[in-house]
Amino acid sequence: MDVNPISYSQICRRVKKLKLNIKPKKTDEELSIAIDSTGLKIKGQGEWRRIKHIEKYRSGWIKVHLAVNDKTGEILVVEITTERKTDASQLLKMMKKLKPFNINQVYADGAYDQTKCREAICAAGAVPLIPPRKNARLKKGKNGELVDSYRNDDILYIWELGAAAWKQDLGYHRRNLSETAMMRLKHFFSERLSSISFKMQKQEVLMRIQILNELNAVKLKVAANQ
Repeated sequence: MDVNPISYSQICRRVKKLKLNIKPKKTDEELSIAIDSTGLKIKGQGEWRRIKHIEKYRSGWIKVHLAVNDKTGEILVVEITTERKTDASQLLKMMKKLKPFNINQVYADGAYDQTKCREAICAAGAVPLIPPRKNARLKKGKNGELVDSYRNDDILYIWELGAAAWKQDLGYHRRNLSETAMMRLKHFFSERLSSISFKMQKQEVLMRIQILNELNAVKLKVAANQ
C-alpha cells in the first residue's frame, strides 16, 4: 500500500498544537532547588550582523531559565524568554510555579542578588542561598539598626570568614547541578535550535526538556534497582 510521506510543514503545524508542560511529580519531601539560566542559539544572522543591523535582524539567541531538583537532577520549572529578559525577573515566575512543592532551600548566583528575589524565595518558605555582590553593604533600618535578614547574615559571615567558607558551610556547590542540567541540555541536543519563530522555539525547548526528564527518570530507576 502506498503511503504519502508527511511533509516538514505538516510536522511543524502539528508541533505547534502540542500542549507541552513540564509537570514534575508532586511530593511532600523537602526539596532544595538550584536556579540558573543559559542561552541557546537560534537560526539566523551572526553576532556581528545582529549588532550592526539590530533593527533588521532577530536576536541571535534565547534564554532558558531552569529550576532543578538538586537531589535528582529533574528540571521542575522552565521559563523561556528573549535575551533581553533578566534572570531576576524570571525567578519570581518560577517561584510561583514551585508553590505546590515543599521548598527548603534555593540556590542561585549573584545575578539574583536582589531584594525582590529574596522576598519571593522567603514567601515560599525557603532559605535563599545567594552570594551577595562584592560591594554589598549591610541594610539598616530608619534608626541605623541592622535589619534582620538572610542577606545581612551572609554579608557578615563573608566579611568574617570569607566567601569560600560561606560556600562550603552552606553547601553552595549544590548550585552547580543547575549548570549540569544546562550542559546536558546542550550536549544531548546541541546548543542551537532549528525553529525560526519564537513560538516554535519554545516548543522545541520544552520537548527537549521533557525528553531529558524522561531519561533522568530511567537513570534513577536503574540506579535504585542495582
